[in-house]
Amino acid sequence: MCNSNDPEKLNDFEKSRSTGYVSLLVLLLLTIFSGLGMEGYLKANIEHRMVRREIQSRQALYAAEGGIEWAKAHLLVNSGLRGGGFLLNFGRVDVAIETTSGGEYKVTSQGHSGLAVRKIEVILQLNTGKWIMKKYQELHT
Repeated sequence: MCNSNDPEKLNDFEKSRSTGYVSLLVLLLLTIFSGLGMEGYLKANIEHRMVRREIQSRQALYAAEGGIEWAKAHLLVNSGLRGGGFLLNFGRVDVAIETTSGGEYKVTSQGHSGLAVRKIEVILQLNTGKWIMKKYQELHT
């Protein structure tokens, strides 16, 4: 506080005090808006990662289903086929084929896309030139 009786000095002191309050208020507002902006950015980034993971998961599932269709087509030509795979733009597919009793085939197809892996197992039987799917299940490992 100023102890002088001079009105000019007292007026200067009050101006500098009010300027200090305004500076503090501006600094506080900038901090709050920066925090809100950072929160919005983090939420958007998390949503983006979740959407990307969901897309990769679906791509892996579709790739695994494509592996089943690949196995069907190749088994028509070569009934002794026991596996294979192929590459896609976004990942790869690995297919394993086992012969079961009664002329059925157990086909396991694993699709990969990014970090996502989805696996499908089906039991197929060839009946008059057409594939009959006796069992379909997604395997979770």
